[in-house]
Amino acid sequence: MDHMGSPPRLHLADPQSNSTKRKRSPSNDPPNQPTPPAKVSKTNSHHLQINYLARQCPEILPLISAEHDSLPALLTLIGDYEGVLHRHESMAGNLGARPLGPILIQRFERLFDGPPRVLKMNGKESTSVGWLDVVEFARNKPEQFKLEQTREGVKVCQFYTKQCRVEISEEDFVLVRSGMPQKLIPPQPIGEDEEKELGTLEILEKALGACVHLADQGKQYLTPGFSPMHPVRWVSCCGSDHNAVKL
Repeated sequence: MDHMGSPPRLHLADPQSNSTKRKRSPSNDPPNQPTPPAKVSKTNSHHLQINYLARQCPEILPLISAEHDSLPALLTLIGDYEGVLHRHESMAGNLGARPLGPILIQRFERLFDGPPRVLKMNGKESTSVGWLDVVEFARNKPEQFKLEQTREGVKVCQFYTKQCRVEISEEDFVLVRSGMPQKLIPPQPIGEDEEKELGTLEILEKALGACVHLADQGKQYLTPGFSPMHPVRWVSCCGSDHNAVKL
């Protein structure tokens, strides 16, 4: 989804490290009883896999349809879907289902007059720094989030995040430092967004299944005498309009 990071690893204690601890009474510990494995929440693992707030391509991807697409167009669209999965983005958001998370973040961004100022960029040119990144930086590294006075006598806050040198004004610094913007950040993920994601994947699965079924039917035309000058069309070319997924 820059996507949000890999799931947390489960660190088990070294049995030898407990040798110095006071042993419990043998009567209270059944002999040779294995320790039950720690339960890892499946929901939390899914939360870390999909970033509902990230979306690299601003254009809405169409829903795949064997009735309106040629084979090259289908393969291109499948490649776009694969890119969404590789970036751990929301498939529902990329198909136009309008998740609630990004809408709330847009309202959160309006607390500020404009985007943070990027002074220097050492990473990819497509890297962007938003106010959500600023608030997270202030929360995680408060010792590096402080005001400095420039040569012109203006107080600003400069820091380094996402391989970018960022600067914000004194007014924005005071606002972020107050903690109020952090309270407006919605918890991730939102249950409504997860429901939209599951519904979108069900619709997409059916659409892909129809394409696979039609491809299987087209195999009968691929005989040894098949001419590449007349490739088998999956369907007619009467249209190419696609509607966004609506849930």
